[in-house]
Amino acid sequence: MAKRKSKRPARRKQKNLNLAGLAESALIANAVTTGFFNCGLRDFVMSADGGKGNAGMDVITARELLAGITGGSFGTSKTSTFSYGGVTTYSTLGDSFGATVRNNLSNNGANMVVQLVAIPAGFRVFSKLTRKPRSTLNNALKMSGLPLKV
Repeated sequence: MAKRKSKRPARRKQKNLNLAGLAESALIANAVTTGFFNCGLRDFVMSADGGKGNAGMDVITARELLAGITGGSFGTSKTSTFSYGGVTTYSTLGDSFGATVRNNLSNNGANMVVQLVAIPAGFRVFSKLTRKPRSTLNNALKMSGLPLKV
């Protein structure tokens, strides 16, 4: 009878956090949020006032997007109520969500496209030029046991 082959559990390779990849992703996300929503990544995610503190109404934040999904106006248009002599009138200020995004893309779209092409190309050049010092640093990080990679 033939000997059975024993199955060994597969070894798991430790996942490392690539800092350069994280920085590239953050810069690309910043370019996209600036192009579509006229707001940097930090302000898009962390805005406490939902973009209301900005003078222009063309800024859209994540808070406003969530409000729009739950029935609001995406923070792009405001409704004003005025009552006089028993007659109530409503007036809408600002554009719709789609019009605001179109306006932001017409203002910031070319810059966004340039950044979306230049950032990955710049990181490729950076990685080629700094291959030797990065490999030395990665070996040191690996020996220290930190789950990081540069």
